[in-house]
Amino acid sequence: MKHVINLLFNDFTNDNRVLKESRSLVNNGYEVTLLATHFKKELPKEDVIEGIKVKRINVGRIKFLPLNLIRFWIHIVIKYRKGNIFHCNDLYALPPAYWIKKIFNKDAKIVYDCHEHETEAKIYLGKPIIKKLAQMFEKKMIGAADAVITVSSSIAKEYSKLYNIPEPYLVLNTPPYAKQKRYDLFREELSIPKDKIIFLFQGGYIPGRGVDRLLELFALLEKRNPKLVLVFLVYGEGVEELKERVKDMGNVYWHEKVSPLEYMKYVASADWGIYLMENICLNHDLALPNKIFDYILGGLPVVVSNLKEMTKLVNEYNVGYAIDPDNLESVVKLLEGIDENSKEKFVNNLEPVAKKFSWEEQEKVLLKLYESL
Repeated sequence: MKHVINLLFNDFTNDNRVLKESRSLVNNGYEVTLLATHFKKELPKEDVIEGIKVKRINVGRIKFLPLNLIRFWIHIVIKYRKGNIFHCNDLYALPPAYWIKKIFNKDAKIVYDCHEHETEAKIYLGKPIIKKLAQMFEKKMIGAADAVITVSSSIAKEYSKLYNIPEPYLVLNTPPYAKQKRYDLFREELSIPKDKIIFLFQGGYIPGRGVDRLLELFALLEKRNPKLVLVFLVYGEGVEELKERVKDMGNVYWHEKVSPLEYMKYVASADWGIYLMENICLNHDLALPNKIFDYILGGLPVVVSNLKEMTKLVNEYNVGYAIDPDNLESVVKLLEGIDENSKEKFVNNLEPVAKKFSWEEQEKVLLKLYESL
Protein backbone atom coordinates (compact mmCIF):
# COMPACT_ATOMS: atom_id res chain seq x y z
CA MET A 1 0.00 0.00 0.00
CA LYS A 2 1.39 3.41 -1.00
CA HIS A 3 1.68 5.87 1.87
CA VAL A 4 0.91 9.52 1.15
CA ILE A 5 2.07 12.18 3.60
CA ASN A 6 -0.25 15.12 3.13
CA LEU A 7 1.20 18.45 4.30
CA LEU A 8 -1.14 21.29 5.26
CA PHE A 9 -0.23 24.52 7.04
CA ASN A 10 -3.50 24.99 8.90
CA ASP A 11 -5.36 23.11 11.64
CA PHE A 12 -7.51 21.11 9.19
CA THR A 13 -10.89 22.14 10.54
CA ASN A 14 -12.76 23.19 7.39
CA ASP A 15 -10.43 22.56 4.44
CA ASN A 16 -12.89 20.82 2.17
CA ARG A 17 -10.53 20.38 -0.78
CA VAL A 18 -7.90 18.62 1.33
CA LEU A 19 -10.60 16.38 2.82
CA LYS A 20 -11.96 15.42 -0.62
CA GLU A 21 -8.54 14.63 -2.04
CA SER A 22 -7.44 12.64 1.01
CA ARG A 23 -10.72 10.74 1.12
CA SER A 24 -10.42 9.87 -2.58
CA LEU A 25 -6.93 8.50 -2.03
CA VAL A 26 -7.98 6.45 1.02
CA ASN A 27 -10.98 5.03 -0.83
CA ASN A 28 -8.70 3.92 -3.64
CA GLY A 29 -6.18 1.99 -1.60
CA TYR A 30 -3.71 4.64 -0.40
CA GLU A 31 -2.72 5.16 3.20
CA VAL A 32 -2.87 8.87 4.03
CA THR A 33 -1.26 10.65 6.98
CA LEU A 34 -2.24 14.30 7.11
CA LEU A 35 0.20 16.57 8.94
CA ALA A 36 -1.45 19.83 10.01
CA THR A 37 -0.70 22.60 12.50
CA HIS A 38 -1.97 22.72 16.08
CA PHE A 39 -2.80 26.34 16.79
CA LYS A 40 -6.17 25.53 18.39
CA LYS A 41 -5.16 23.47 21.41
CA GLU A 42 -8.71 22.20 21.94
CA LEU A 43 -8.29 20.08 18.80
CA PRO A 44 -6.87 16.57 19.30
CA LYS A 45 -3.21 16.11 18.46
CA GLU A 46 -4.08 12.89 16.67
CA ASP A 47 -7.31 11.91 15.01
CA VAL A 48 -8.75 9.67 12.32
CA ILE A 49 -11.21 11.38 9.98
CA GLU A 50 -12.87 9.20 7.33
CA GLY A 51 -9.90 6.85 7.31
CA ILE A 52 -7.36 9.71 7.17
CA LYS A 53 -4.77 9.73 9.95
CA VAL A 54 -4.47 13.33 11.15
CA LYS A 55 -1.48 14.48 13.19
CA ARG A 56 -1.34 18.09 14.34
CA ILE A 57 2.11 19.59 14.92
CA ASN A 58 2.85 22.10 17.67
CA VAL A 59 4.18 25.19 15.89
CA GLY A 60 4.27 27.47 18.93
CA ARG A 61 1.70 29.15 21.13
CA ILE A 62 2.17 32.56 19.52
CA LYS A 63 1.14 33.14 15.92
CA PHE A 64 4.31 34.45 14.32
CA LEU A 65 4.45 33.13 10.77
CA PRO A 66 8.22 32.80 10.25
CA LEU A 67 8.68 30.92 13.52
CA ASN A 68 5.56 28.81 13.00
CA LEU A 69 6.69 27.79 9.53
CA ILE A 70 10.22 26.89 10.62
CA ARG A 71 8.93 24.69 13.45
CA PHE A 72 6.47 23.00 11.07
CA TRP A 73 9.16 22.36 8.45
CA ILE A 74 11.80 21.08 10.89
CA HIS A 75 9.35 18.63 12.49
CA ILE A 76 8.44 17.16 9.11
CA VAL A 77 12.04 16.86 7.92
CA ILE A 78 13.13 15.14 11.16
CA LYS A 79 10.15 12.80 11.56
CA TYR A 80 9.19 11.99 7.98
CA ARG A 81 12.37 12.12 5.92
CA LYS A 82 11.92 8.48 4.91
CA GLY A 83 8.49 9.18 3.40
CA ASN A 84 7.73 8.07 -0.16
CA ILE A 85 5.03 10.45 -1.41
CA PHE A 86 4.48 14.01 -0.19
CA HIS A 87 1.32 15.88 -1.16
CA CYS A 88 2.04 19.58 -0.53
CA ASN A 89 -0.99 21.84 -0.16
CA ASP A 90 0.05 25.37 -1.06
CA LEU A 91 3.49 26.96 -1.14
CA TYR A 92 3.92 26.91 2.66
CA ALA A 93 3.94 23.10 2.60
CA LEU A 94 6.45 22.64 -0.22
CA PRO A 95 9.86 23.39 1.45
CA PRO A 96 10.12 20.33 3.78
CA ALA A 97 9.26 17.92 0.96
CA TYR A 98 11.79 19.65 -1.28
CA TRP A 99 14.57 19.37 1.35
CA ILE A 100 13.72 15.73 2.05
CA LYS A 101 13.98 14.87 -1.63
CA LYS A 102 17.17 16.84 -2.20
CA ILE A 103 19.05 15.78 0.94
CA PHE A 104 17.61 12.63 2.53
CA ASN A 105 15.56 10.64 0.06
CA LYS A 106 16.12 11.18 -3.64
CA ASP A 107 13.39 8.62 -4.48
CA ALA A 108 10.67 10.60 -2.71
CA LYS A 109 7.81 11.79 -4.89
CA ILE A 110 6.32 15.28 -4.56
CA VAL A 111 2.85 16.40 -5.61
CA TYR A 112 2.57 20.19 -5.40
CA ASP A 113 -1.10 21.17 -5.07
CA CYS A 114 -1.57 24.91 -5.72
CA HIS A 115 -4.94 25.92 -4.29
CA GLU A 116 -4.55 29.28 -6.03
CA HIS A 117 -1.94 31.21 -8.00
CA GLU A 118 0.30 31.06 -4.96
CA THR A 119 2.52 34.11 -5.45
CA GLU A 120 -0.23 36.30 -6.95
CA ALA A 121 -2.59 36.01 -3.99
CA LYS A 122 -3.89 39.06 -2.14
CA ILE A 123 -1.68 38.32 0.90
CA TYR A 124 1.22 39.77 -1.13
CA LEU A 125 -0.51 43.06 -1.98
CA GLY A 126 1.72 45.91 -0.87
CA LYS A 127 4.54 43.48 0.03
CA PRO A 128 6.76 43.46 -3.08
CA ILE A 129 9.87 42.14 -1.31
CA ILE A 130 8.04 39.22 0.33
CA LYS A 131 6.28 38.48 -2.95
CA LYS A 132 9.60 38.40 -4.82
CA LEU A 133 11.07 36.04 -2.25
CA ALA A 134 8.03 33.75 -2.54
CA GLN A 135 8.40 33.70 -6.33
CA MET A 136 12.10 32.84 -6.01
CA PHE A 137 11.37 29.98 -3.59
CA GLU A 138 8.58 28.61 -5.75
CA LYS A 139 10.72 28.77 -8.90
CA LYS A 140 13.55 26.98 -7.11
CA MET A 141 11.41 24.20 -5.65
CA ILE A 142 8.73 23.53 -8.26
CA GLY A 143 11.17 21.71 -10.52
CA ALA A 144 11.54 19.00 -7.86
CA ALA A 145 7.82 18.23 -7.99
CA ASP A 146 6.84 15.08 -9.84
CA ALA A 147 3.38 16.52 -10.48
CA VAL A 148 1.78 19.94 -10.06
CA ILE A 149 -1.96 20.50 -9.56
CA THR A 150 -3.85 23.76 -10.06
CA VAL A 151 -7.46 24.85 -9.68
CA SER A 152 -8.18 26.66 -12.96
CA SER A 153 -7.01 26.28 -16.54
CA SER A 154 -5.72 29.86 -16.60
CA ILE A 155 -3.56 29.27 -13.52
CA ALA A 156 -2.26 26.04 -15.08
CA LYS A 157 -1.20 27.92 -18.21
CA GLU A 158 0.40 30.68 -16.14
CA TYR A 159 2.45 28.16 -14.14
CA SER A 160 3.59 26.37 -17.28
CA LYS A 161 4.73 29.63 -18.85
CA LEU A 162 6.19 31.14 -15.69
CA TYR A 163 8.28 28.15 -14.64
CA ASN A 164 8.81 26.35 -17.95
CA ILE A 165 7.14 23.16 -16.70
CA PRO A 166 4.57 20.85 -18.32
CA GLU A 167 1.07 22.21 -17.90
CA PRO A 168 -0.12 21.19 -14.42
CA TYR A 169 -2.96 18.78 -13.81
CA LEU A 170 -6.31 20.52 -13.42
CA VAL A 171 -8.28 19.39 -10.37
CA LEU A 172 -11.12 21.83 -9.76
CA ASN A 173 -12.43 22.45 -6.27
CA THR A 174 -15.94 21.14 -6.90
CA PRO A 175 -18.48 19.27 -4.77
CA PRO A 176 -19.49 15.63 -5.23
CA TYR A 177 -22.53 15.32 -7.46
CA ALA A 178 -25.86 14.52 -5.84
CA LYS A 179 -29.35 15.10 -7.14
CA GLN A 180 -30.52 18.08 -5.11
CA LYS A 181 -34.02 18.57 -3.78
CA ARG A 182 -35.31 22.09 -3.36
CA TYR A 183 -35.69 23.34 0.21
CA ASP A 184 -37.09 26.50 1.78
CA LEU A 185 -35.05 26.76 4.98
CA PHE A 186 -34.20 30.45 4.74
CA ARG A 187 -37.84 31.50 4.37
CA GLU A 188 -38.84 29.20 7.23
CA GLU A 189 -36.07 30.16 9.64
CA LEU A 190 -35.67 33.86 8.83
CA SER A 191 -39.36 34.62 8.15
CA ILE A 192 -38.66 35.76 4.61
CA PRO A 193 -41.96 36.30 2.73
CA LYS A 194 -42.78 33.72 0.07
CA ASP A 195 -42.82 36.26 -2.75
CA LYS A 196 -39.23 37.37 -2.17
CA ILE A 197 -36.40 36.26 -4.50
CA ILE A 198 -33.44 35.13 -2.40
CA PHE A 199 -29.83 35.83 -3.41
CA LEU A 200 -27.26 33.89 -1.40
CA PHE A 201 -23.70 34.86 -0.54
CA GLN A 202 -21.86 32.18 1.40
CA GLY A 203 -18.26 31.81 2.51
CA GLY A 204 -15.59 33.43 4.61
CA TYR A 205 -15.77 37.11 5.52
CA ILE A 206 -12.50 38.07 3.85
CA PRO A 207 -11.43 41.36 2.23
CA GLY A 208 -11.72 41.28 -1.55
CA ARG A 209 -14.79 39.08 -1.69
CA GLY A 210 -17.18 41.93 -2.41
CA VAL A 211 -19.24 41.98 0.79
CA ASP A 212 -19.26 45.78 1.05
CA ARG A 213 -20.29 46.06 -2.58
CA LEU A 214 -23.20 43.69 -1.94
CA LEU A 215 -24.40 45.85 0.96
CA GLU A 216 -24.20 48.94 -1.22
CA LEU A 217 -25.99 47.16 -4.06
CA PHE A 218 -28.89 45.86 -1.97
CA ALA A 219 -29.33 49.23 -0.27
CA LEU A 220 -30.11 50.61 -3.74
CA LEU A 221 -32.24 47.61 -4.72
CA GLU A 222 -34.47 47.96 -1.67
CA LYS A 223 -36.35 50.71 -3.52
CA ARG A 224 -35.77 49.69 -7.13
CA ASN A 225 -36.74 46.01 -6.79
CA PRO A 226 -38.05 45.30 -3.28
CA LYS A 227 -38.71 41.66 -4.19
CA LEU A 228 -34.98 40.89 -4.09
CA VAL A 229 -33.37 39.97 -0.77
CA LEU A 230 -29.87 38.88 0.16
CA VAL A 231 -28.93 36.19 2.68
CA PHE A 232 -25.44 36.10 4.17
CA LEU A 233 -24.26 32.64 5.21
CA VAL A 234 -20.89 33.92 6.34
CA TYR A 235 -18.24 33.00 8.89
CA GLY A 236 -14.85 34.26 10.01
CA GLU A 237 -13.15 37.11 11.81
CA GLY A 238 -15.17 40.33 11.87
CA VAL A 239 -18.59 38.81 11.26
CA GLU A 240 -20.08 40.42 14.39
CA GLU A 241 -19.60 43.85 12.86
CA LEU A 242 -21.19 42.63 9.63
CA LYS A 243 -24.17 41.26 11.56
CA GLU A 244 -24.71 44.68 13.13
CA ARG A 245 -24.66 46.38 9.73
CA VAL A 246 -27.21 43.92 8.35
CA LYS A 247 -29.67 44.52 11.22
CA ASP A 248 -30.70 47.90 9.85
CA MET A 249 -31.34 46.68 6.30
CA GLY A 250 -34.82 45.53 5.39
CA ASN A 251 -33.78 43.33 2.46
CA VAL A 252 -30.61 41.72 3.88
CA TYR A 253 -30.70 38.74 6.24
CA TRP A 254 -28.11 36.98 8.33
CA HIS A 255 -27.88 33.24 8.94
CA GLU A 256 -25.35 31.59 11.21
CA LYS A 257 -22.90 29.09 9.79
CA VAL A 258 -24.35 25.60 9.31
CA SER A 259 -22.77 22.16 9.50
CA PRO A 260 -21.22 20.70 6.33
CA LEU A 261 -23.85 17.95 6.40
CA GLU A 262 -26.67 20.51 6.18
CA TYR A 263 -24.91 23.06 4.01
CA MET A 264 -26.26 22.06 0.58
CA LYS A 265 -29.83 22.07 1.91
CA TYR A 266 -29.38 25.76 2.67
CA VAL A 267 -27.81 26.48 -0.72
CA ALA A 268 -30.81 24.78 -2.31
CA SER A 269 -33.09 27.07 -0.27
CA ALA A 270 -32.04 30.19 -2.20
CA ASP A 271 -33.02 31.27 -5.72
CA TRP A 272 -29.75 32.77 -7.01
CA GLY A 273 -26.10 32.63 -5.98
CA ILE A 274 -24.07 35.83 -6.05
CA TYR A 275 -20.32 36.47 -5.78
CA LEU A 276 -18.87 39.87 -6.69
CA MET A 277 -15.20 39.11 -6.02
CA GLU A 278 -12.96 42.13 -6.50
CA ASN A 279 -10.23 42.18 -9.14
CA ILE A 280 -7.49 43.18 -6.71
CA CYS A 281 -4.86 40.62 -7.73
CA LEU A 282 -4.08 38.25 -10.59
CA ASN A 283 -5.11 35.28 -8.47
CA HIS A 284 -8.66 36.65 -8.20
CA ASP A 285 -8.88 37.21 -11.96
CA LEU A 286 -7.88 33.60 -12.64
CA ALA A 287 -9.84 32.00 -9.80
CA LEU A 288 -12.69 29.53 -10.19
CA PRO A 289 -14.06 29.41 -6.62
CA ASN A 290 -15.77 26.36 -5.20
CA LYS A 291 -18.80 28.41 -4.09
CA ILE A 292 -19.78 28.89 -7.75
CA PHE A 293 -20.01 25.13 -8.21
CA ASP A 294 -21.91 24.81 -4.91
CA TYR A 295 -24.48 27.30 -6.19
CA ILE A 296 -24.83 25.44 -9.49
CA LEU A 297 -25.18 22.07 -7.73
CA GLY A 298 -27.89 23.60 -5.54
CA GLY A 299 -29.87 24.62 -8.63
CA LEU A 300 -29.02 28.32 -8.43
CA PRO A 301 -28.10 30.40 -11.47
CA VAL A 302 -25.30 32.79 -10.57
CA VAL A 303 -24.38 36.44 -10.73
CA VAL A 304 -20.60 36.81 -10.62
CA SER A 305 -17.88 39.35 -11.29
CA ASN A 306 -16.64 39.49 -14.86
CA LEU A 307 -13.27 38.00 -13.93
CA LYS A 308 -11.59 35.80 -16.50
CA GLU A 309 -12.34 32.25 -15.33
CA MET A 310 -15.75 32.91 -13.81
CA THR A 311 -16.89 34.74 -16.95
CA LYS A 312 -15.71 31.87 -19.14
CA LEU A 313 -17.66 29.30 -17.10
CA VAL A 314 -20.84 31.36 -16.82
CA ASN A 315 -20.98 32.38 -20.48
CA GLU A 316 -19.86 29.09 -22.03
CA TYR A 317 -22.43 27.05 -20.11
CA ASN A 318 -25.13 29.74 -19.81
CA VAL A 319 -25.63 29.44 -16.06
CA GLY A 320 -26.08 33.11 -15.15
CA TYR A 321 -24.61 36.58 -15.56
CA ALA A 322 -21.05 37.88 -15.41
CA ILE A 323 -21.04 41.60 -14.60
CA ASP A 324 -18.64 44.41 -13.78
CA PRO A 325 -19.12 45.00 -10.02
CA ASP A 326 -17.42 48.38 -10.26
CA ASN A 327 -20.18 49.66 -12.53
CA LEU A 328 -22.78 49.74 -9.79
CA GLU A 329 -25.50 51.36 -11.88
CA SER A 330 -25.31 48.66 -14.57
CA VAL A 331 -25.47 45.95 -11.87
CA VAL A 332 -28.53 47.57 -10.32
CA LYS A 333 -30.12 47.86 -13.74
CA LEU A 334 -29.61 44.15 -14.39
CA LEU A 335 -30.88 43.01 -11.01
CA GLU A 336 -33.86 45.33 -10.81
CA GLY A 337 -35.26 43.52 -13.84
CA ILE A 338 -35.11 40.08 -12.22
CA ASP A 339 -38.42 38.47 -11.36
CA GLU A 340 -39.80 34.99 -10.62
CA ASN A 341 -39.33 33.89 -14.24
CA SER A 342 -35.81 35.23 -14.85
CA LYS A 343 -34.00 32.06 -13.80
CA GLU A 344 -35.92 29.82 -16.19
CA LYS A 345 -33.52 30.37 -19.11
CA PHE A 346 -30.65 29.00 -16.99
CA VAL A 347 -32.28 26.22 -14.97
CA ASN A 348 -31.96 23.41 -17.52
CA ASN A 349 -28.22 24.02 -17.82
CA LEU A 350 -27.40 23.72 -14.13
CA GLU A 351 -27.56 19.98 -13.54
CA PRO A 352 -25.47 19.04 -16.63
CA VAL A 353 -22.79 21.50 -15.50
CA ALA A 354 -22.89 20.12 -11.94
CA LYS A 355 -22.32 16.62 -13.34
CA LYS A 356 -19.61 17.67 -15.78
CA PHE A 357 -17.55 19.41 -13.11
CA SER A 358 -18.39 17.14 -10.16
CA TRP A 359 -15.78 15.92 -7.71
CA GLU A 360 -16.21 12.43 -9.18
CA GLU A 361 -14.76 13.80 -12.44
CA GLN A 362 -11.96 15.66 -10.65
CA GLU A 363 -11.10 12.54 -8.69
CA LYS A 364 -10.34 10.70 -11.94
CA VAL A 365 -7.60 13.23 -12.72
CA LEU A 366 -6.17 12.96 -9.19
CA LEU A 367 -6.02 9.16 -9.29
CA LYS A 368 -4.51 9.11 -12.78
CA LEU A 369 -1.81 11.44 -11.52
CA TYR A 370 -1.04 9.18 -8.56
CA GLU A 371 -0.94 6.07 -10.74
CA SER A 372 1.81 7.75 -12.78
CA LEU A 373 4.11 8.33 -9.78
